[in-house]
Amino acid sequence: MPDNNTVKNITVYLEEFSKGNKMAFNKLFPVVYRELRRNAHSLRFRFFDMETLNTTAIVHETYLKLLKSGSGNFKNRSHFYYIAAKAMRQILVNASLRKRSLRRGGDEKPLSLEEIKDYVQLSDQTSEELLLVNEALEKLEVRSDRQARIVECRFFGGMSIEETASALDISPATVKRSWNVAKTWLYTELNEG
Repeated sequence: MPDNNTVKNITVYLEEFSKGNKMAFNKLFPVVYRELRRNAHSLRFRFFDMETLNTTAIVHETYLKLLKSGSGNFKNRSHFYYIAAKAMRQILVNASLRKRSLRRGGDEKPLSLEEIKDYVQLSDQTSEELLLVNEALEKLEVRSDRQARIVECRFFGGMSIEETASALDISPATVKRSWNVAKTWLYTELNEG
């Protein structure tokens, strides 16, 4: 958990970015880098083939995705981390889909050696597991959007109950209840497949 001064800096940079100051996002990234890296690193340990995930590439792609979105409509620090968690999910799912496409004879252009170095590389097993989790999460979104957003915060963002509650503007008790229901539902859904 960042100290109060760090949280204050994050808030100031997010407010500046919301007002259209693109340079504020460049100041924000070094402050949030460690926590984003910790979140990306923890994702590696949720899958068996953890050595194939490049933590730095995930964080850098997350930064680019957030910057390109140009939204700047982050309500607070927790909301920023929620949006970052969604970006990480999309990055991993897209990498998994690319892997599946290549395995099935997709005709993507070959990558240069420079591109391969920073590419999010996933094993076949990890790709399939991520796609199964994503498919289950998409079904959960239809069933309960709130539960799906809670899973994104907790699973992909590594956020605490309190951080999730703040990001989604709901009570911690609601997060706890919904998190437990969502975990049970996802466990059942993934094990039936």
